[in-house]
Amino acid sequence: MSGLRERNKERRRQGILDAALELLRVNDIGSVTIEQIAARAEVSPPTVYNLVGTREQLLVALVDRVMEGLVESLSESGEQAEADPVGAALRAGEDFAAAFIAESGAYRQIVRALGDLAVAGSQMTFDPTQIHILAMQRAQALGILRADFDPVALGRQSYLTYVAALFAWGAGAVSDRGFRIAARHGLLTVVAAAAADAHRDRYVAELVELSGKLARVTWNRR
Repeated sequence: MSGLRERNKERRRQGILDAALELLRVNDIGSVTIEQIAARAEVSPPTVYNLVGTREQLLVALVDRVMEGLVESLSESGEQAEADPVGAALRAGEDFAAAFIAESGAYRQIVRALGDLAVAGSQMTFDPTQIHILAMQRAQALGILRADFDPVALGRQSYLTYVAALFAWGAGAVSDRGFRIAARHGLLTVVAAAAADAHRDRYVAELVELSGKLARVTWNRR
């Protein structure tokens, strides 16, 4: 019975998040209330607070849901990540941008309102920086990255480039296309800087190409 209760609670919680996302697709974030979200989800306002939390915690939960979906997707491609960790990290960046862009009407507002993805209330059980750290550690083990670089620091820095691209997109500083380019460019900057001699040229070549594209991306141009 306890398992059934937990499943029902999670089903209602997801329904609340779905309702919030539906409202944010077509309404300004400042006009969307907990009462409206509760009505759309067919629950009471106290249920929203009990299952999700405050308005800020609800926004964080929506971001968490995207991130958790990406973690789950990446965990299913473990063999590819073992063989080509940098490629897997680049694909993760593409998925990262695409997941937010798919609901751009809602998520631009959410990211802009939060201001900081690390705000108190995040319920993620997995640190997303670990994806990048593991990729850098594997790349170093394969000789793609130099042995004198700290893969933990590289992983954290590459994740920060994704977050920076996300905030720029949320603020309207870059278009959807610019978000995708910036996320890939940031990771390649880290990899190219730390690449072993035998691998550096190919990463630098793509980095130069992306730099040209990034320079041409203007505000809100797709």
